[in-house]
Amino acid sequence: MDFFNRLNANERLAAIGAVIVIISSLIGLVTSFGLGASIIALLAAIAVLIIYYLKYSPTQNINWPAPVPLLVLGISGVAALLALLGLLPLLGLLGFFGLAVLAAIGTLVGTVVMVWGAWQEYQTMPKATAPATGNQPVAPASSNEPVATTTPPTTSNDPPAPPTT
Repeated sequence: MDFFNRLNANERLAAIGAVIVIISSLIGLVTSFGLGASIIALLAAIAVLIIYYLKYSPTQNINWPAPVPLLVLGISGVAALLALLGLLPLLGLLGFFGLAVLAAIGTLVGTVVMVWGAWQEYQTMPKATAPATGNQPVAPASSNEPVATTTPPTTSNDPPAPPTT
């Protein structure tokens, strides 16, 4: 419970989705001989929980290869896509393997919740700014310098006014 208290709201949502995926995958593995269980979604859910645990662990100091929200979003997105693809063939078997389909639907719902939480967390991540190029205007160094302004083009047939000095 202390682990979940350290997570922010978006991370908590992704972690709840991961727990749903783990429970649904285990139900699918146990009750239907593996039918309806996505092993990749299960591994992705475990990976998401491990990443969050290592992120907030006081004894770990990890240099992540990418920002944590991006890692979680990538893992969750792949898991959701594969869970969706795994659900499609089972829809025809709804009458025969009801619990397997329920487990597959639970896995899909869990991965969607995981992706949604990861996406929201990714959106709150500070974005890198592009370096300035020569085409962009540069602000004056001090407020004492005059700022050059341009006049908008005229649309009438009158000749332009002469510049003032």
